[in-house]
Amino acid sequence: MKLVSFHLMPYRPLDLAEAAKHRSPWVVLPNRLYDPVKGAEEYARHIEALVYAEELGFDAIGVNEHHQTAYGLMPAPNLIASALIQRTKRVQIAILGRALPLVNNPIYIAEEFAMLDVLSKGRIIAGFVRGIGSEYHSSGTNPYFSHERFHEAHDLIIRAWTEPGPFAFDGDHFSLRYVNLWPRPYQSPHPPVWIPSQGSSETVAWPRDLLLGRPRRALPQHLPRPGAAIRL
Repeated sequence: MKLVSFHLMPYRPLDLAEAAKHRSPWVVLPNRLYDPVKGAEEYARHIEALVYAEELGFDAIGVNEHHQTAYGLMPAPNLIASALIQRTKRVQIAILGRALPLVNNPIYIAEEFAMLDVLSKGRIIAGFVRGIGSEYHSSGTNPYFSHERFHEAHDLIIRAWTEPGPFAFDGDHFSLRYVNLWPRPYQSPHPPVWIPSQGSSETVAWPRDLLLGRPRRALPQHLPRPGAAIRL
């Protein structure tokens, strides 16, 4: 078992009375309620709290990714991880995680994690997530393809970390003529991969089957493809 000090980095100075006038702190909450001066102070305090977790003996410190929300001020958790690398010596840094279906080129995530792994000399834990529903409103990504994009991006990243390049990758959602990662990860064959989930049975079953060497299960086919006719 590992003890992880996990932080969402919420915007604590938020005017709650004003925020209550809006239906959600995600996507629709006006950004006029954000004060950059107070935000800078918040980042400093949140980072200090995570750095202190190493002194307290935690095995890892955890950061994550959310977009367009006062709930968590980490749209780019790799940047926070980079700051933590410079302020810590021993503790692992768990990025829990990057939302794979939201990106147009998963190689960028593979490069980011590899670079962080080298900078930290092997202290990175790579978290891959599909992202909660509000993230799809933030990104404009069609959630219908969430599973497909997640699995394909995962496979591409693992191959980029472990296979000699250059090689070509031609998938249903991502196609690259050249996959040739510089830098490569510090850890061999790659950083540990964690798959957080809020309870999706498919997401929970998939890493289990992957570890056991079982073939990937096909997703249910009872939903129509986008644009398909629906018979009532």
